[in-house]
Amino acid sequence: MNNNYGLYEVLPGIYQVRGFDLSDITFVRGKTGWIVFDPLVSKEPARAAWKLFQEHVGQGLPVSALIYSHTHGDHWGGVRGIVDEADVRSGKVAIIAPVDFMNFTVSENVYAGNAMNRRLFYQYGLLLPASAHGYVGQGLGQAVSAGAVTLIAPTRHVEKPIEEFEVDGVRMIFQSTPDTEAPREMNTYIPEMKALWMAENVIASLHNIYTLRGALVRDPLNWSKYIGESLFRFGLEAEVMFASHHWPRWGNDRIQEVLRVSLAM
Repeated sequence: MNNNYGLYEVLPGIYQVRGFDLSDITFVRGKTGWIVFDPLVSKEPARAAWKLFQEHVGQGLPVSALIYSHTHGDHWGGVRGIVDEADVRSGKVAIIAPVDFMNFTVSENVYAGNAMNRRLFYQYGLLLPASAHGYVGQGLGQAVSAGAVTLIAPTRHVEKPIEEFEVDGVRMIFQSTPDTEAPREMNTYIPEMKALWMAENVIASLHNIYTLRGALVRDPLNWSKYIGESLFRFGLEAEVMFASHHWPRWGNDRIQEVLRVSLAM
């Protein structure tokens, strides 16, 4: 499934580019432009994904808002490939993230950055050769891209356990899930579309409790409790569930099945 890369329609108004990087980039139609979820690892593949999207779907509309689901680098590093910081500073583009996002991002990528980056090369096999005859993927996606990792600080934080507000005219319900897959992370539900974004809390793999690169060890019980909350708050009515890695699940029965299995794993 990871080998199926390109531009995909999740449902009318929600699109993903998958396979351009370790993570997926998602575009949700807002009132004035496109709301972007998780702009990949580095700016070059993010820019390429935006170009592909604009060629086929984007209609020339700009990025109107951007959401970082959590603090790991494959969910914010490509931001400058699709957003101009001047537009953020002027208020034209909002960047939304969980509370304390910058504190934990700096802790992992600056204070522990050198050691974790060295270990990451072993975890992901980044120095293994790629050729027409063979390639080692990374499970979460194709690979960790080798471009320029960038960051623009959020302009709005989700601070409450459940917080609801409009993003470029789209009603969104944010569920904070601290100390789960990341120290600060959040799921998002779009009621009018019955679309549930599970960040990296539920993807198409086993839950990663301890990473070889040295990220904070995850709390599996806490993680499972938040998945259970997602199931009973949103999963009983959602018709599509998608995330920052892998592919969506469609249909409420399938969504409930995946969430129930995920919280018990």
